Parts: sequence; structure tokens; C-alpha cells
Amino acid sequence: MTAPVGRTKLASDTATLRVGDAAPAFTLRSHDGREIVLGAFLGKKVVVAFFAFAFTNT
Repeated sequence: MTAPVGRTKLASDTATLRVGDAAPAFTLRSHDGREIVLGAFLGKKVVVAFFAFAFTNT
């Protein structure tokens, strides 16, 4: 099986984190377009929440 268009991996090819594991480095785009880099929060507690935008085609 190949990855869907626009994706580089299948979910089954990605390592699964367990409670207490260190998060890998990542960058996400916020709702207002800013890039958020996890490394900027080193030493702080972070919660990442994902919300689907209703009726936005995103």
C-alpha cells in the first residue's frame, strides 16, 4: 500500500509514542498561519489539541 496523495508515510509506518515518551521534534501551523516549533517550549509543559474546521475544506 502506498501513502495517500500529499502524505509521505502511512500511519502504520510511524512509531507510536507511549505515555512518558519524549515527543519528537516537530513544527505545526497554527489556526492563524504561524509556525509553532515544539523546541521553542523546551522545559515547559505543552498540550497539543487538534480541532477540525467545520465547513472549511481543511
